[in-house]
Amino acid sequence: MKRITGGWIGAALLAAAIPAAAADAPASGAAALCPRLGWGEFLPSFLKAKAAFPTEDTPIGAIDCEFHQWSWEAFAWATALDARGVPRFLGLPTIGDLSAGRSAAGPRTLTLATRGLHGHGGPIEGTGAIVEADGNMLVAPNGYPVYASVHMNGSYFDTVRRNRVATGDYQRNPDSDYFNVGAAVFKATWLRLAPGQAPPDGAFVTKAQVPVLTTFLTADNTLYVAPDGTTVTVDVALLGLHVVGQTVNHPEFLWATFEHKDNSPRFKDGTFDPTSSASDTRSYTLYRGGTPFNQTNQPSTQTTASSTSTVSPLSAPGTTVTTTTTVAAPPTFTFDPATQKFSPVSNAVLANRTGGETFSPSGPADIDAINTAAHTIMSQQSPAQRRFANYDLIGTVWMQPGTFGLTSNQSNAVGSVNLANVTAETFVQNFAGTTTPSTVGNCFSCHNATTFQDVAPMPNLKARRIAISHVTAAGSLYAVPNLLSVNPPPLQPPPAQTP
Repeated sequence: MKRITGGWIGAALLAAAIPAAAADAPASGAAALCPRLGWGEFLPSFLKAKAAFPTEDTPIGAIDCEFHQWSWEAFAWATALDARGVPRFLGLPTIGDLSAGRSAAGPRTLTLATRGLHGHGGPIEGTGAIVEADGNMLVAPNGYPVYASVHMNGSYFDTVRRNRVATGDYQRNPDSDYFNVGAAVFKATWLRLAPGQAPPDGAFVTKAQVPVLTTFLTADNTLYVAPDGTTVTVDVALLGLHVVGQTVNHPEFLWATFEHKDNSPRFKDGTFDPTSSASDTRSYTLYRGGTPFNQTNQPSTQTTASSTSTVSPLSAPGTTVTTTTTVAAPPTFTFDPATQKFSPVSNAVLANRTGGETFSPSGPADIDAINTAAHTIMSQQSPAQRRFANYDLIGTVWMQPGTFGLTSNQSNAVGSVNLANVTAETFVQNFAGTTTPSTVGNCFSCHNATTFQDVAPMPNLKARRIAISHVTAAGSLYAVPNLLSVNPPPLQPPPAQTP
């Protein structure tokens, strides 16, 4: 069979055997073979050194199965190991390369950032980190935060570099300066391993530089923790990977996420009850067995609550004045600079195991079938490469062709309309599992053309489609500060005096 860009002529011929109704009306209940006949045998082609990033899986009329197949193809492409045993995505440009203008792929030192707080008014992603939409930090059982990294292919990197907020190019350039088909970005989450700690079963492990954290006190007597500018090299295990790429007919990008098999308990879409006192007896990487579900996914940042009242001043009884009072709750975490650890640790669960996949009646079953097929194929690869058979596609979210624009958002999404990764969107999952457009929560809730609006005290920037990438904020005041409010560690008693 002859290879075409991102796909195969053979796959197109085999698709002819699928009932036409399946492509014409993906939500009508028409059954289609998933994964497509012959798809598995081509998956390893994306592991080759010169393989092209997949872009051709999404013709007009594509059914949900083809979107989820693309997700595994993109994951295989991203995790393909080179001769040194390094996954392809770790050799791609990072946010740190933007200022240097280095867009070529090649060896890099993995440098990770902690999660940080958001600015006022909304989620803007900080440099080098996958930032949860409400600024919460996820703390692993060993007391270390879950770290993150962002990696861009050349097409994505070059477009971002032309449109950065920090340089003023975002503000100057027209909306037409946008990503091309084939642009891709990968966002990974990592578990820092303590010395001698075993990684999650079958997880990919590598070396990384992580920031040394320190504390400082602000003028309003708030203690913050932030990187001190130095790093330490440690072992880290890959917990999750967002796979995001532009394919034909989909300028909004396809957004897929993968998780290690043992991250946390997972619930059938729409069944998780955050008030339940039930628990899972099994322990996972990010969940201690026996923890009641109503004690999971607990927000961890300093919070504020506002109240507004209208009063008549005694000095001017004929007038009214509206006042607003803001009360801050104390921070949840305690941080120990000596050990670099936080307490208490987090317990997390994945509320919708396939992201509420509603694009077709067989959506969740299609994801399960594709995972099974992909695991079988990946398990047949080299011992190092087969580690990635231990990761599962959670789901994929996209928009119908022609619907992406300056006003589109999560309500325009189809596919896994409540997509979340337990390591990256822990605290903003749609726990109710609702699937009506006005109540869903997915990647487009944060990634849309209005990212830089309603961001007081910063001025609002114009809506642009390229604002779908938060990386454009790198190095500007629109990026998230890499800090978190904390409690001081308890005072240690003085050593006992010897008589």
